Amino acid sequence: MTASPVDHGNPGDPAEILRVLPVPYHEQFLAEYADTVDSARHPEEFRGLRDLLRLWRLRAIAYSDPGYDDRMASARRGHADDFTPAEQVIPGWRH
Repeated sequence: MTASPVDHGNPGDPAEILRVLPVPYHEQFLAEYADTVDSARHPEEFRGLRDLLRLWRLRAIAYSDPGYDDRMASARRGHADDFTPAEQVIPGWRH
């Protein structure tokens, strides 16, 4: 018996990002992606593409969370007890 590899997809794949990302953000993602792909033709700019995909992967996760809009509204109202600062949950945030 042989095991089949488990396909978890590629979270940095633009198609996967679009699948997770709520529709209202698609236009912005696609515009930024197109600009960055054009720039990435130059070797010194390639890292920007990887960084953009990582950023949008994280955004897609956040934006698709059912409580995202409520947490953003709380943050805008200054209810600090309703959210956790990035530096507490993202390693190396301050760097």
